[in-house]
Amino acid sequence: MIPSHKRSEAPERPITFHAAEDIGAFQLAELWADRTAWPISERTAYDELAELATMSALAMWLARWQPIAIHSAVLAGARMESIAGALGNSLQVAFDSWHEWASRQRDFIIRGKPGITEDEYEAVARRFAAVGIKPTVL
Repeated sequence: MIPSHKRSEAPERPITFHAAEDIGAFQLAELWADRTAWPISERTAYDELAELATMSALAMWLARWQPIAIHSAVLAGARMESIAGALGNSLQVAFDSWHEWASRQRDFIIRGKPGITEDEYEAVARRFAAVGIKPTVL
């Protein structure tokens, strides 16, 4: 493999979290998946910073989108145990993540429409409640 400091064909890579986040989630995922963008040997500080920035921003994007995927899976009729399996965590963790996001979306109004409707919110909440999952009381 050609060392990174000599590779002219290497894609431009961000070296800060904010620069990486500005690229957008899909482009970050493509960059992360591009094995030619990440040298294995003779890595430089630039390589290490670029990888860290890309990983950190991509992780942030995915964490933001996880509750949306939980919401969609529940509405699509996925089994609750399958949702926990896909998440790799408990149904309580899935609910807590979804509930934090959904509570904000239900109250977030754009052009007179909420991010999610009350009916959607209630439908998902009922599916969790049917398997004994509710908001945790502090």
